Amino acid sequence: MRKCLLLVSALLSLYYVSVAQTVKLSGKAMDATTGKPVEYASVVLLKEDSTVVTGMYTQPDGSFSFTTNQGKYILRITYMGYNKLERPISSGKPLILKLQPAGKVLATVEVKSEKPAFSMQIDREVYDAGAILTADGGTGTDVLKNIPSVDVDIDDNITLRGKSVTIYVDGKPSPFGDAKTALQMIPAETIDRVEVINNPSAKYEAQGGGGIINIVLKKDKAIGYNVMFNAGVATRGQLNGSANASLRIKRFNFFGNYNGRYESQAGSGYSYRQNLIADTSNTSFFSQDSHNKNSNHSNGGRLGLDFYLDDYNTFTLTEGLTSSLGNSADQIFLDYQDQQKVSLKSGQRNNGSDYNNPNNNTSFNFRHTTDRPNEELTAYVSYSDNKSNNNSNYNTKYSTEPFPELQVNKTISQNKFWNIQSDYTTPVGKKGKFEAGAKATLRNNNNDYNAQVFNDTTQTFEKSNDLSNTYYYKEDVYGGYANFSNAIGNLGYQVGVRAEQAVLNGFSYTKNSAVKNNFFNVFPSVFFKYNLPHNEDQSLIFNFSTRVDRPGFDQLLPYTNNSDPQNIRTGNPDLKPSLTQKYEMNYSRYFPRSKDYLNTGVYYSQANDDISRISTLDTTTGVTTTKPMNLATDKDWGANFTYNLHIVEGWNVSTNLNLEYSKLTGGNINNENFSYGITMNSTVRLPHKFNVQMNGHYRAPRVTPQGSFKAMNGIDLGFRKELLKNNAMAISLNISDVLNTQKFSTHYETASFIQDYSRKRTTRFIRINIRYRFGKMDPNLFKKKKKPEEVEEPAEERRPVDNSL
Repeated sequence: MRKCLLLVSALLSLYYVSVAQTVKLSGKAMDATTGKPVEYASVVLLKEDSTVVTGMYTQPDGSFSFTTNQGKYILRITYMGYNKLERPISSGKPLILKLQPAGKVLATVEVKSEKPAFSMQIDREVYDAGAILTADGGTGTDVLKNIPSVDVDIDDNITLRGKSVTIYVDGKPSPFGDAKTALQMIPAETIDRVEVINNPSAKYEAQGGGGIINIVLKKDKAIGYNVMFNAGVATRGQLNGSANASLRIKRFNFFGNYNGRYESQAGSGYSYRQNLIADTSNTSFFSQDSHNKNSNHSNGGRLGLDFYLDDYNTFTLTEGLTSSLGNSADQIFLDYQDQQKVSLKSGQRNNGSDYNNPNNNTSFNFRHTTDRPNEELTAYVSYSDNKSNNNSNYNTKYSTEPFPELQVNKTISQNKFWNIQSDYTTPVGKKGKFEAGAKATLRNNNNDYNAQVFNDTTQTFEKSNDLSNTYYYKEDVYGGYANFSNAIGNLGYQVGVRAEQAVLNGFSYTKNSAVKNNFFNVFPSVFFKYNLPHNEDQSLIFNFSTRVDRPGFDQLLPYTNNSDPQNIRTGNPDLKPSLTQKYEMNYSRYFPRSKDYLNTGVYYSQANDDISRISTLDTTTGVTTTKPMNLATDKDWGANFTYNLHIVEGWNVSTNLNLEYSKLTGGNINNENFSYGITMNSTVRLPHKFNVQMNGHYRAPRVTPQGSFKAMNGIDLGFRKELLKNNAMAISLNISDVLNTQKFSTHYETASFIQDYSRKRTTRFIRINIRYRFGKMDPNLFKKKKKPEEVEEPAEERRPVDNSL
């Protein structure tokens, strides 16, 4: 018995000794320039002889922690685009480690550094919006035009690698109507960065076959105040102005912004069609020559408040209002020819319209943290009410008809949108993390389109039941997800799954037609990131995810758009969702000496029941009808290459090459081609705070089910001069589309017709923009001088001083 007691005593002694000899090493990696956390940076703990003890990646808030034996160690942190950081460490006191962006000493008393223009993270590409000079004075749309693999067509529709994409603002769906409208309401100067997520994890909603583009806005939470004014003018008839401000006092952070913009544009288009089967009027060739002018005046603003209840709970309330109104005028010349190209008849169509769209959005956010690192609970509720009032008129006069065809239209619509979301994250073990959440998006749309056609007999306008459409539409999507991430040595991984139930209901009172669809889908995702041994500047990233393109109400309801009388558009109530499987692998390498970086990879995606717009020719009337259909399987093989080269000090060139082979098969569709796109950005930092930038892009023809999009190219120039102390003022001059080559063109080729179509609008213009900012960030700014101890900054904003680097 005594021997047993002695043995137990010895074991307990050894246990307490071992516990006493362990120590916890923790800290955070922060960007030395912006003060923001650096996530997924590689943190390695070394012995004094450089032997690796353990390692991990930093969490989204930049934190890391190790538990190891007492002793002397070296901590090494590396991340592409930052200088490597090493420092001795022998205590368990938390550290704040500030990573310096790539930069060199240019003078004995001046150090130039800049935030990386591009960085590759485990699940996204991150682009610094402030580095895009050619977007100064523009909008969020202008910023996206400069992002590789992102295409913006002539109507400002956004695609990623040719696929539909979901636009987020600060990690949430666009609060003001559709994404296109939201981007036009965001001044470029207010955007901090653009995150391109080609393969989103299970944490994000699955809508959007191309992926997600997240627009992250600037927001300062430091104690003090910050104000920025911005104003610009462009030769295309554009005026813009904005004001942004934030004020942090103790536990309150107030922020707000205003944006006003006016612009007018002119455009033109040309369509030439050969009918392989002549219609009843014997028309074999048909052409349209159109010219248009439009103007738009928009205003928008947002007010918000962050309230830091204590060190663990933060509440945020925001209210936004926007309003846009404008008008447009189109003039279309029509010409019908026989097989010998002799004119059979000609005509002229004049379209006019005006609109007024008021919107409002209210959102509430809650964030709760605990003493455990990386544990938090968030909840978010947002409500938007978007309205639209549109009046239009059509006047068509043919040479063979005595009277013109007259039509007037009035549209009133309202779109209500609820977004409810909650997420929970907690650490698991030393390196692991578990996160789960639920989300509901509820959309309710009411639309009343009243089309009235003039009756020559009664000399009155009468409602057309064929063209009018009064309907309501509801789309509810409920989703939940779970993710788990961890690291084994140099390998970091994340696995997750998401389930979504979509309920779509609509009814057209005019057509007496109902749409009712229920879709349930499961979306798995897998991510791996591997840091190559003995070289922390290289990494391999592999990911897989599943996405969906659900048809929207404008695609499902059988609404007829006859604004172009020879090319009408309609919906399709029989549409099904299109599911896409996506695979991607990337290799990244950072070169510390030259500050260059390389990112290259390959990808494959397959979309089943791909939704595409198909045009058919009515051989009786000679009118084409275009409607969305589930037609084909879309397979895409691609390779992507990005290299940032620092040629000399102050001059760097970033080049992106995307290669893609696409194949569309199914039904009567069998189309394939090889395409590529090149984007080049050259930025020169000259003395006296003067910067010059040139952006050029070329995209080869891209396949469509019935033809192809023709090649597109353009060159933009940007100049920026920074003035005053701390660069408080900046004057920018931009020249867009220097060679005036940007236009949107398509080629269709079917069994019944061949058609070429092109559109051009004002793309070459000069824009001058002035930005001025001022403020003061000081933790003691609003403290009482006599009793400074009474004011205590929340823990979220405190920074240890004695351990900072």
